[in-house]
Amino acid sequence: MSKIFEALKRAELLCVKHKDTESPSVTTLSHAERRETGRIHVHIPVFIYGHTPGGAPFYEEAHTIVINGAGGLISTTSSVQPGQRLVVTNEGNDQTQECVVVSVRVKLAHSSHIALKFPTPMPQFWRGLEIGKSGGP
Repeated sequence: MSKIFEALKRAELLCVKHKDTESPSVTTLSHAERRETGRIHVHIPVFIYGHTPGGAPFYEEAHTIVINGAGGLISTTSSVQPGQRLVVTNEGNDQTQECVVVSVRVKLAHSSHIALKFPTPMPQFWRGLEIGKSGGP
């Protein structure tokens, strides 16, 4: 339980720290332009931490759908928006990383796929998998 509490505190601090630096809009790029590393389809359990639009902290157990060195696609039931900052903890290796929501695709009434991007490529975040640069677009 203390691990969850600590992650929520980190998420709250990050929210306050980045409140003034958030941009009002997110530029949408094509998939080929955004993809910096090769993608791997894999199910990795993660915790996500953030704040609702009203400022209340939340956390959720979720899982990855696709990962790469720059971020990943995660299935979640939490309501998030592009540009929102989240903290993600990989349950497999206990690594925690801040990231930004790049896009949100609603799949079912209570489920969404969210694309996350790390501030800098972090292939080691995904259980030490080596994710190299992709050879093509």
